[in-house]
Amino acid sequence: METFAERLRHARLLRGLSQEALARACGLSQSAVSSYENGTRQSPKKLLNLAQVLEVDIYWLSRGLGDMTPAPGTSGALGEAAWPFASIDPRQFWSLTRKDRQVVENAVGALIDSLLAPGKER
Repeated sequence: METFAERLRHARLLRGLSQEALARACGLSQSAVSSYENGTRQSPKKLLNLAQVLEVDIYWLSRGLGDMTPAPGTSGALGEAAWPFASIDPRQFWSLTRKDRQVVENAVGALIDSLLAPGKER
């Protein structure tokens, strides 16, 4: 696979995502993903998000360098354990609407605050 368009389409299909689901997960429009895949749009605005959602190495996706799969112990695009929930597939989270993702973020934030509250037994 020589082009970004080919690598993006390959990774998306490998992960079983539609263009729409990938777009929603990355905060893009479906037409933007389509344009990347057909090569009419060259500079992805959300390259980091694309790599993370697709669970591929960002350098492989952008330039075709190295392995497609991130090195063990990394989270592909971000280098460290960026996804904190071992029992939740990040693709599920990213397939939610922006509004629903905000609800999840607020709930987790409130739970963390309550667990860290003064007087809470640890």
